[in-house]
Amino acid sequence: MGPPCSKKPSMPRLTLVFVVDGLRPDSITAGDTPTLHRLRAEGVSFAAGHAAFPTVTRVNAATIATGAHPRRHGILGNTLYVPSVDPRGAFSNDDWRKLVALRRAHPTARAHTLAQRLASRGRTLAAVSSGSTGSAFLLNPDAPEGVGVLVNGYFGAGHVAFPPDVNAAILRRFGAAPVKGGLAERFDAAVDWTQTVLKDYVLPELRPDVVINWITEPDHTQHTAGAGSPEARASIHNADRHIGLILDGVDADVLVASDHGFGVNVGTVHVARELIEAGLKSGPDSDDLVVASSGQAMALYVKDRALERVQKIVAFLQSRPWIGVIFTAGGSAEGSAGGAAEGTFPLELVHVDHPAWAPDILFTFPWTSARNAFGVAGTDVGDAGSKVTSDHGSLSPWTIRSTLLAWGPAFKRGAVVGTPAGNVDVTPTILALHGLDGDGVDGRVLREALVDGPDEEQVPVQTRLHTAEAGAGRYRAVVQISEVDGVRYVDKGWRI
Repeated sequence: MGPPCSKKPSMPRLTLVFVVDGLRPDSITAGDTPTLHRLRAEGVSFAAGHAAFPTVTRVNAATIATGAHPRRHGILGNTLYVPSVDPRGAFSNDDWRKLVALRRAHPTARAHTLAQRLASRGRTLAAVSSGSTGSAFLLNPDAPEGVGVLVNGYFGAGHVAFPPDVNAAILRRFGAAPVKGGLAERFDAAVDWTQTVLKDYVLPELRPDVVINWITEPDHTQHTAGAGSPEARASIHNADRHIGLILDGVDADVLVASDHGFGVNVGTVHVARELIEAGLKSGPDSDDLVVASSGQAMALYVKDRALERVQKIVAFLQSRPWIGVIFTAGGSAEGSAGGAAEGTFPLELVHVDHPAWAPDILFTFPWTSARNAFGVAGTDVGDAGSKVTSDHGSLSPWTIRSTLLAWGPAFKRGAVVGTPAGNVDVTPTILALHGLDGDGVDGRVLREALVDGPDEEQVPVQTRLHTAEAGAGRYRAVVQISEVDGVRYVDKGWRI
């Protein structure tokens, strides 16, 4: 991590982070997103923004809120298998109550959050989200214990925020959040309610030092109607409108990020059924092999972590036309050793080697750069259980490439940065803006974006291709990794 910027810690300016769920960088246009288009032109545009892998919402919510990789914050996908929480199988972490149970069962298995770091220095983070209660909770999981503020309209009846006095004030002034509708409503009503609470109450009355504002669209609409669809563009325009309204009334340093990109599913695979038919899993609900889906990335947990079974399953996967890149435990990202099975990469390479909850096998599906009916590049294969038109989670550059912009007095003007950067860098950069250290974070301060930072074209970058093969070359795969200041970014990965 680089040194803090020169801004004096005694006079911190408001830092606003807008996370627009599922916003591809190429969705920012003068017509659809006039506010974001202006911010990108006037401020700093990161041409190589990176989502954390797997490229799904909850993984990246935790990464943004901690500055830690999944191996440390423990959110390894949109579903998790932690037997102490649910011994029957993988559970979705979109429900905040599951995450509360996880924290209670494993109180030490967590990374320090931005909210905790700010609170220890007498400052406040407010996380305001129209997303799932799980993704909202991950932005400030200590809010129920009195750390900062957390707002989400869907925690439960009469429960829209922490702490209690903030909850009561919001319900009194704004009423309950609207029920989230289907495609016709494009989830915009939830966005509208949440952004109104932020603009009219959180910012002027609570006056937090840092705000993480999670705008849940266009994610849901893109899942249903497709990236680039008229419906998705309308939801993006609504999000942009709210960002403009909020910025009209504040003096702030601004970061705009997205949790992931998007790709169109041109096919699906029922992974559990394939494994059952191959004699590798006893039945749909058996625990001899547990399947945890993250859309375009799938995690497999082998009972007792039996190495011989892991290798047998990997050999089967490598024989399938629908397989992409495979990771297993073992090996080192720094060395030449692969994973636990021939033709696989180590989990450490992509920061998913959690000491307790890491899967035995993690794999992706094939992707291409073909365009969909709306002219948007990026196709993939996904999990049949997702039942969506477009999805994310994979090692495709179209899902890894995330939006990342910086705008405001602390940042350069009119700069395009080609240096790899990512969601893991959001927390350390915010800490630097407030004159605070980021000891223990995995990301780096985005110094090349700061007004007193280095020339954006003079930041050293190392890029490496890691290869793996099995069966005398019948299966081959590549993962591309870039490194800046000791921070390793996963660029893409594919089967040859």
